[in-house]
Amino acid sequence: MCRFLAYSGEAILMNELVFNASNSLVSQSKHATMRANPLNADGFGLGWYPEHDDDIPGTFVSIEPAWSNRNLIQITSKIKTRHFFAHVRDASAGMPVSQSNCHPFQYGPYLWMHNGRLDQFSKFRRNISKGLSDQAFDYIKGNTDSEYAFALFLDEIAFDPHASAQTLKKAMCTTIEKISRYRQAVDAHSNAFINFALTNGHTGIFTRLSTLADVRPASLFYQAKANAVIVASEPLNRDKEDWVKVERNTLLSVSQGQVITEQI
Repeated sequence: MCRFLAYSGEAILMNELVFNASNSLVSQSKHATMRANPLNADGFGLGWYPEHDDDIPGTFVSIEPAWSNRNLIQITSKIKTRHFFAHVRDASAGMPVSQSNCHPFQYGPYLWMHNGRLDQFSKFRRNISKGLSDQAFDYIKGNTDSEYAFALFLDEIAFDPHASAQTLKKAMCTTIEKISRYRQAVDAHSNAFINFALTNGHTGIFTRLSTLADVRPASLFYQAKANAVIVASEPLNRDKEDWVKVERNTLLSVSQGQVITEQI
């Protein structure tokens, strides 16, 4: 599994969270504290929304470890943004390390990340493909469960670049329901870790979900202050009182500095 963070608020340099925080995302790429394997070295990615009038986010991905990439330091220390996603990857078994498999995935104004795995994905990947529209199938460039889930989501919103916040929430829940049905159809009854993250630069949708009741979901926290909301796999500093743990089987929506949680 992986580590990610999402930021929404006043414009900041991305390196404030990616590099400079005491438990920054780059620190988590080497020494994640809330997962059994502390290393997330199978690539990284950024997605950010420009300060000028442009709804389409920029992206930068690499298969290098985040701590050793010179360009990541340069980009995050020079670009200010009000909304961004960042991700460090620990590739699931059978998933190649390639740029096309690095998060965040992007379509139009949307960015998508995943921390977790859809266990036994190889058993139902073909069935997902059969159920996708031609547009969604053609969108997929890699072979990760995460990108296939995003393709399912894009079909749910009919690739609408102007989908409302309510539509995005409904589509996220339906995507998870469809994944569950695909898994049940092939007797994939082991656990799936489903921490999805989606944004259009205005609304963020996040989930923390484990399909088996006796398995703890991957960690997820948020910090909401007057000028910003941060959602992250781990708190980015040691002041734990500033962070709220997202409960299991919860959908979190963030818009205009407001955080709403609801059970899935």
